[in-house]
Amino acid sequence: MIDYDHESLDCAERAVMLHMRRRGLKNISDSVLQMTHLQSLYLEGNEICGLPERFFSSLPSLLWLDVRNNQISALPAAVGQHMCLKTLLLEGNPITALPPELGNLLSLKALSLRNCPLSFPPRDVLDLGLPKILQYLRRAQLGEEVEKLCLSGLDVCEEDDHDLHIFRDLRHRILLMESQGLKTSTSPETRD
Repeated sequence: MIDYDHESLDCAERAVMLHMRRRGLKNISDSVLQMTHLQSLYLEGNEICGLPERFFSSLPSLLWLDVRNNQISALPAAVGQHMCLKTLLLEGNPITALPPELGNLLSLKALSLRNCPLSFPPRDVLDLGLPKILQYLRRAQLGEEVEKLCLSGLDVCEEDDHDLHIFRDLRHRILLMESQGLKTSTSPETRD
């Protein structure tokens, strides 16, 4: 286990594990974001209000993130682009909504949300456990994509066959990828 003081992070560039619990931190320094080999980051019990937008892209090797009992009110949407994160501990933060993009994080095996005043996803979904939460978030993304296509469902007027075809194709691909456990892609490809 490696335990670094905030001031000595410059020499810890290749650290695999970083403990910075209960240090009164209000933000995550750039020196931490430069630790691209970091696999475990413990920031529990600080005063961090949010994760930088580039947090997840800056730490591509991160497997374990503990930000329990901070002041984080939202996660950046880029969390859904991370390829490795397995454990995310958010307990005790004032988060009211999870980003739908979190549903793309198929590597995630553990998610702690206790004492978070979440309204999205709804409590009945949260009670079903991690796989159902991720599935709900992926479907929420699908719903957003449908809104972008200006379609409200399959009962669309047949006059616009091209948009209907795009919607059905998108829906089919997402359901197929979801059943295979693959990361969903929500950008429709037009076919002539």
